[in-house]
Amino acid sequence: MQRDFYLKESTFADQMEEEVLPFLRKAMTDGYVKGYDAHPLHYVKYAAEHAKATVVISHGFTESAKKWHELSYYFLKNGWNVYIIEHRGHGLSYRKSADFTLTHIDDFEEYIKDFELFTQMVRKEEEGKIYLFAHSMGGAIGVLFMERHPDFFEKAVLSSPMIAPSSGLVPAFLARWILGGAVLLGMSEKRAFVSSKYKGEEYFQDSGKTSKARFMEYELIKREDPYVQNYCMTYSWGYHAFQVKKQILKKGEPERIRTKILLAVAGRDTMVLQKPQLALAKRLKDCQVHIFEEAKHEIFGSTDKTVYEYFDLLFGFLEK
Repeated sequence: MQRDFYLKESTFADQMEEEVLPFLRKAMTDGYVKGYDAHPLHYVKYAAEHAKATVVISHGFTESAKKWHELSYYFLKNGWNVYIIEHRGHGLSYRKSADFTLTHIDDFEEYIKDFELFTQMVRKEEEGKIYLFAHSMGGAIGVLFMERHPDFFEKAVLSSPMIAPSSGLVPAFLARWILGGAVLLGMSEKRAFVSSKYKGEEYFQDSGKTSKARFMEYELIKREDPYVQNYCMTYSWGYHAFQVKKQILKKGEPERIRTKILLAVAGRDTMVLQKPQLALAKRLKDCQVHIFEEAKHEIFGSTDKTVYEYFDLLFGFLEK
């Protein structure tokens, strides 16, 4: 069922400026929660009137809370509170690197321990059902969290989750060898060999979206705000991203999850691999899979026809 509040590509920028952003500003508060090592992690909350449930958003690599205006608006319109954590190294959260265009982590475990503390805070503040929406890197964080806390979320949407990243034109074994070797040589916090510096703009054709209107909304924000200009990975981030698959698919781990899950797969994804996503789905107790054949990595940034199907599926799943 197509909702009457869905934005249209043809009027997207105007609707965002005139309707969505004013609506979100009225509902928004933000703050900080201490990470596992006491460093501050920024989060944004949008409070719905007479909330029926709460949705936690776990964002992807190089993203921030500001990337989720459209989806947050839709969640609010459905009567759900929204909490968005900015994972360490992103947005206004603690960064080990002084270069804001770099995305760094010493160990992927840091994300999980931070997320545990964040979700504890959400549970203290909110009664009732809590759902998860997790994209890409945030999907890996979400799955690892659910393997340790099988009943925390009532339902979860995994959108193009990073069970295993794509290595592009470089064979995966070679990418792992180069990244691991660089870490051993003390280059953990250096820009990885496959990355380049932020050029001050990004290009639609290289993005994970198929809607130019949806691409441009965050692109214009990113050009102006240095705190959301994450652009590339360090050797350490890349090395640990390639280790995540073994953790997620470890014998017996996916089977522990009791959360009902919707897995949304992008048919034209070049950022993460599809086969490990489907391998995970087969091992989950309650998982439905939908492949959006025309979508790229950021399914929520697709053209109207695909994105309406995506949002209809998402809201229908969470509302059942």
